[in-house]
Amino acid sequence: MLFILSAIWGSAFIAIKVSLNYFSPVSVASYRLIVASIFLLIFYIIGKYKTSLNRTDLIMLLFVGVVGNFLPFYLISWSEQHIQSSTAGILMGVGPILTLILSHFFTKDDRFTYSKLISISIGFIGVLFIFEIDTLFNFGTANSLQLFSKFLIIIAALGYMISNIVAYNTLKHIDSFSITFFATLFGALVSVPFLLYSENIQPSYINFTALLPILYLGIFPTALAFQLRYHITKTSGPVFLSYVAYLIPIFALIWGFVLLSEEIYLNSIIGITLILFGVYIGKKN
Repeated sequence: MLFILSAIWGSAFIAIKVSLNYFSPVSVASYRLIVASIFLLIFYIIGKYKTSLNRTDLIMLLFVGVVGNFLPFYLISWSEQHIQSSTAGILMGVGPILTLILSHFFTKDDRFTYSKLISISIGFIGVLFIFEIDTLFNFGTANSLQLFSKFLIIIAALGYMISNIVAYNTLKHIDSFSITFFATLFGALVSVPFLLYSENIQPSYINFTALLPILYLGIFPTALAFQLRYHITKTSGPVFLSYVAYLIPIFALIWGFVLLSEEIYLNSIIGITLILFGVYIGKKN
């Protein structure tokens, strides 16, 4: 399931890149969630689910829907206007590094160690390679936009990791499909006002070709993939789920090269190697 999830999520960056030819970043994120919500609602009704939610559950699901769905979707979509889709996928590899840090503060049995400090340091050097170290000292307009976009991808990855930990700690008593459905639905509802504003400012160019990547994003990387995400989180924990970042960058590179003819840069290969090596050290001890 982890392998399948990685392949689907790795392809999402391609679909986002294509969608941006027809939609604004907000519209991509919102329509993706709306499509996913409708798809999940059909199966929620067919499956005759009856989910009992208290006030705390609703607040946590709203939090997961916004921090783990809408905000990352928007940040990634906005960023891909200025960077390659494969670069966005590669930067998601910081997820395990972020999880190592967060686990120290939000878990009782996964405290900080010297080996984790070393692993995070190695991972940070890897991130610098992906950011392209020379551009960090060049503040031209184009470079600044690329650097800012890469930084936003890391914020998006942080949103995923935080929402995973919240779901793992507070929503264990809810089945994974219900978590997926309600988190997606709440994310979609929150996105609607932003969608209406965006469509008023920058109307989408909607045709059959434009709808295909949106439908794909809504059904596969969102509805189906998030069902896998929460199922893996509930059964194996957020740390194991973070291993998906081992494979997402690889698939993102492959899909970007094959489908969009995006270049594969040496600094990206070095960066992802250092990040994964850092994670390996941190998880080994």
